[in-house]
Parts: sequence; structure tokens; C-alpha cells
Amino acid sequence: MNMRSRPGLMILSLIFLGLSPAMAQESEPAEELQQEPMYEVDAVFAGYNNQESPGCALGVIRDGEFVYRRGYGMANLELDVPISPQSVFRIASTSKQFTAMAIALLAEREKLALDDTLKEYYPSYPAWADDVTISQLVHHTSGVRDYLTLAYLAGRGDDQDYYTTDWVIKLLGRQRETNFPPGTQYLYSNSGYLLLGQIVEQVSGMTLKEFSQQNMFGPLSMEHTHFHDDHTHIVPQRASGYAPTEDGYRVSETTLDIVGDGSIYTSVDDLLLWDRNFYENRLGAGDLTLIKQVTTPGTLANGEAIDYAFGLTKDEYRGHTLISHGGAFVGFRAEMIRFPELRFSVAVLCNRSDAAPSTLARKVADHFLADALDPLPEETLQHEPVELDEGRLHKYAGDFWEPKRAFAAESRVEDGKLWAVHSPERRNELVPIGEHRFQMIGMPLDTVVEYEMSDQGVASVNLYMEGEARGSFTPFTRRQANAEDLAEYRGDYFSPELDVEYLIRVSGDHLLLQIKDEQVRDLTPMFDDTFENPDLGAFEFLRGPEGGIAAFKLQSGRVRNLVFYRKP
Repeated sequence: MNMRSRPGLMILSLIFLGLSPAMAQESEPAEELQQEPMYEVDAVFAGYNNQESPGCALGVIRDGEFVYRRGYGMANLELDVPISPQSVFRIASTSKQFTAMAIALLAEREKLALDDTLKEYYPSYPAWADDVTISQLVHHTSGVRDYLTLAYLAGRGDDQDYYTTDWVIKLLGRQRETNFPPGTQYLYSNSGYLLLGQIVEQVSGMTLKEFSQQNMFGPLSMEHTHFHDDHTHIVPQRASGYAPTEDGYRVSETTLDIVGDGSIYTSVDDLLLWDRNFYENRLGAGDLTLIKQVTTPGTLANGEAIDYAFGLTKDEYRGHTLISHGGAFVGFRAEMIRFPELRFSVAVLCNRSDAAPSTLARKVADHFLADALDPLPEETLQHEPVELDEGRLHKYAGDFWEPKRAFAAESRVEDGKLWAVHSPERRNELVPIGEHRFQMIGMPLDTVVEYEMSDQGVASVNLYMEGEARGSFTPFTRRQANAEDLAEYRGDYFSPELDVEYLIRVSGDHLLLQIKDEQVRDLTPMFDDTFENPDLGAFEFLRGPEGGIAAFKLQSGRVRNLVFYRKP
């Protein structure tokens, strides 16, 4: 389960300091593992390794055995409990592979078919459910809108408001369309995996927790792993989730009991047992046909391959196949990566929302596989800052629009530095590292911004994460609007799909939005009749036959084309 989708990016900070090996917390598993500290690996976690902050558990696996495992930081700050490899973490969307495995097991038993439609399981759903298949839900090609984003747009937060699976099922049933025709695009959706979990329950007659215990965790002796469908359930050795504040940390947990898209609790030690099963399968019929299925990526309706399999991403890293999945929700971050050709895996489980386990896991792999991996691409190595004076930085400042995901970005020069500005409260420094290239500081993945220049200035801005293209932005001139210009947009707008009203008012030269009793938010003019809010997305106001404002269409990451109608 991922944190609610927002156009703004969370600012993270990783500080690498010198390490005292005595600070690293260890705990022996059932089979004793003797190991000496690995200073190069421990240095990767130096910023997490102290008794005043939460941190991470690390497990490094080769040929089905640990070669290194260690805890860094604290599992519980209130009780002064250190993290160990037995600490149990919520692993958020890393859970999806377990839900997908449950689907694969039921398909193997011919209890369901991957081309079954959603309508067969939810006959009251709108007509679009006739075109959505189980396979599309598995591969995130269904187009079903993401429920976490929908709930947030309806005024319900991740860790503040309680709602149920039944509420979500009804919410999805009110959606009048999908984000795109099913099967035509890839767009990550937590809704798909929540629905898959519900299909497991309908077909098996057991809860997802019960089915997975009987058919996966029990057979693999994963004694500390379960789907957490009751937030009052006591979990031995549980690590608490935390989020950073200006003066320390606050508890960051959720009361949601929703499973399928997330909500697995597990430990590094249990993930060793899960990892082994990808080489010597003990589930279902017991052969590797099941493993081949869950690690084979899907395709779009036009035959185009995607990189998402059954709750797992399959791509390449430094010349070798990499199978992985990460997760982020409330105060937890997780990543598990596997190099099947090298029989090598890394699991990183963290209990702080500013952790970057994807980067940490790859740094660990870089160390252990230094002789096996291809050299890092030259552009990845060129991260040494270069000097640019303030005058030269100004040519990169401006407003930029990403049409595919429908959100804006801004870069601004302040105090002699270039910043990516997501909102008044959230910004990341852009440090120059080459010709028109900048590294975005404080991101969970290695993030590079490249400016393509023309004689007139910036032609486009391209965003890369871990070397993968993540969006291309084009410059635009922001519209200036006064109170008189804004007056025609004010009104009360209603979404029957969310069953919520958005109240839009004008104050001075500001267009303001309020949802329920939440804080008032600014809607900033962009161009034409389009406005934006960094937390909610892009608002495209629509005019009726007489030319007046009749509605607006909201684009918010994993929710597209959500229409709000202006009330008389």
C-alpha cells in the first residue's frame, strides 16, 4: 500500500556519518549466524544507526542463506527497543507479491481464471467492470482508480481517518469510468490489489489472512508473517512506525484494516524463507511453473510488454535481471530486491517515513556484487557538484507542465541555489552535477533533472529516477488573475463518485478550496481555465453551452478525469 498519491514529492534527508560498530544491533536467528561487522555496508546505514531514532533491518541473502543481517536504530523509541532481524515491520506495497501469489495458487487449482472479469465477482458494478480482468488487476493495467487517492480526495487521510473495506468497495462501485480503457495502459493502482484480496476471499471462503497462512506462510514456516486485518491485533516484536518532525519523531501508524494492496507484517528472517521458495518451490503443486508465472511481466492489449509481473517488478540493473518491489505507507518503508541469476537478494525494512530502502538495498548489492555487476553508467557516476553562479541558475527557473500525469512543477532560485518547489512547505534543492544536469537532494531514489535548452531558454525538463525516465515537463507562462477574474469560478461543486462537496471561494486575489472541515487550500492559476493545488492535483474548469463555468475535471495522479458538477 503506497502513501496517498500526490503531485508533490516528500522531502527526505539521508545523512551518512562515521559508524561505531558497537551501535549496530544484532540478534541471532534459530540457526546461529556468526559474523564480523562489515564497515562498508554498515556505513550505508550510518544515518539510521543510533539510539535516538528509528531505523532499518537488513538481510543479505546468497544461495538461500544469510551472508549478513543486522539491525540499525530503534524499533520502539518509547520502550528503548533496538531493531533486530527478528523485528516485525509493516511492509506496505511489498505485500502485493503475497496477494498475487494467492491469486496464482487459486488459478493453478482452477478455482478462478485470470481472464475472469471483475463483473463476475461484483455484478452490481458499472459496465466498465465487464472489461476488467483479474490479469489486468494483477498487472496494474485495469485503469481502476486508486482508492487511497480517492479517499484522500474525499477528505480522508492515511493515518487520521478510519474507513472500511466495505466503504472502499462501495466507493469503487460509484466510479463512472476507469482512468483509461482497461488493458491499454499501465498505471499503478492499490484498488486492483484490494479487489484481488476480496476475490481470494470469495473464491476460497477464507479471509486473505487465513488463506495465506494455510497456503503460504504455514508451509514455508514463516511464523512472524501475516496480513494485518485487525489494527488491534497484538504483534510480538513489532516495530512502531515513525515520521520525522522538527524536534524528533512522532508515531505514524494507521487504523485501516484493509488488506490485499498492503498490510503484510513480516521480518527480515521470515523473508529469507520466502526468498528460498523462488528457487525451490514448496507451494501449490510444488514445481517452478508457479514461480515462472509470478515473475513473468504482463502485456498491454496491443502486445506491448510492461515490467510488472505478479506484485513484482522485473527489469535490469547493471547488466543483470532484477526482481523487486518496494513499499511506503505511514511510518514504514520497505524494499526487497532479488538477482535470480546470481541467487542473491537484499531485504531492507524501515520504520521511519524518511527512509530510502530502495537506494539502500542497491548500495548493499553494489558492495556484495562488485565483481559481478556491470560498471555503473557514466552519467550515474557524475554526481560531483559543479559550481554555477546565481546568474546562470536563473535560466533554469520557471513553471513547467507534465501533460501525461497532469501536474505542474516549478524551479526557483533562492539564496543562490536552485530549488524544485512542490508547495510553499515542500521543496528540494537541485544541485548542478553537469551540463544542464542537476541532482534532486533528499529523494528516496537517485533523482536527476535534465534541462533541454534552446536559444529561447528551457525547451523541456526531464526527470529520471535510478536512471529511469519518470516524466517530461514543458515550460508554460503562468496566468495572472485578480479577484474579478477569479469570481466566475467560485461556487459549490459536488462529486457523485466521491459523494463530497468542494467549496470554492475568492479572497482577495486568491481562489480558495475547502473540503469538509479541512484547512483551506489555494488553487493557483496555471493557464486557460486550469488551476492547481500541489496536494490535490490539476483542476480543469469546464464551461457549459452558455459559456459559464459548469463543472471541473480533477487530475490527481492515480485518479484521472474525476468530474465535480457546479451546484445551482
